[in-house]
Amino acid sequence: MTDTAYKQALKLFEKQIECIISDNREAQFDLFADDVRYEFPFAIDRPRLIEGREAFRKVMEPLWAEARRRGAQAVGYRSEFHATDEPGLFLAIFDLDVKIAENTVSLPFIQLIRIQDGHIVAIKEYFNPSARAAALDADV
Repeated sequence: MTDTAYKQALKLFEKQIECIISDNREAQFDLFADDVRYEFPFAIDRPRLIEGREAFRKVMEPLWAEARRRGAQAVGYRSEFHATDEPGLFLAIFDLDVKIAENTVSLPFIQLIRIQDGHIVAIKEYFNPSARAAALDADV
């Protein structure tokens, strides 16, 4: 893998996180290929596999609206980003800091991200759905 390919992939990952923090979901959708494949192996509140950018939008928009209604806002993150031996495949390990009312919680994530032609074509995202649910319910 070239240093340029790694830097472009890192920049794309960072844009994705910036979109989450700024709640700019339209810009986030633009980072995905039309036929993006998004997997959530441990999900309990959404399908474990979503295929296509528009299907992803349809599933996620109500979840994001509910998080906004509850006052949840991503406010920061810490991350590691690694290239793998497979071209176009990257590993992101990150903690997303989410403010809910007066509390800030840190939610850990792991993403395997496949990038092709400047777009995210696949993500397999691991997170603890119980921790997410507990954080959202803590101030209800």
